[in-house]
Amino acid sequence: MANSVNTQIILDGPRNAIIKVEGILDTSDLATTTIADPADFMKMDSWGLNPPGGFLIQRIQYDVEPALECRLAWDATTDVRIAELTGYGTQKYECFGGLPNNSGAGRTGKILLSTQGWSASAVLSFTLVLHLVKQGTV
Repeated sequence: MANSVNTQIILDGPRNAIIKVEGILDTSDLATTTIADPADFMKMDSWGLNPPGGFLIQRIQYDVEPALECRLAWDATTDVRIAELTGYGTQKYECFGGLPNNSGAGRTGKILLSTQGWSASAVLSFTLVLHLVKQGTV
């Protein structure tokens, strides 16, 4: 078999978006993969003039097997870590407006995922749900 990672856009409104990412790793850790690309989401207005340039993260819900660690990062010339997730839980950022993309040069607006912790003959899985707010150009 081979690793399987699927990203599903649950909500794609003019302001908010929710994605669900499910993965089953049975051959190796997941190399850095784009899980949210602004180009894959609808425009931010009814005229279709304002494409999203990036996202603000309001909430991350996760269920990651204990031996595995999911690493989220903002894509840029030098990627900037967002969170390292293992176990299960919810990280809420709404109370202060959300996690902004604070990466510098080469910022693309994309959210990346990689994993650490897979071991030979293991089958490890994870589910992530990200609640996002679309932002203008980066």
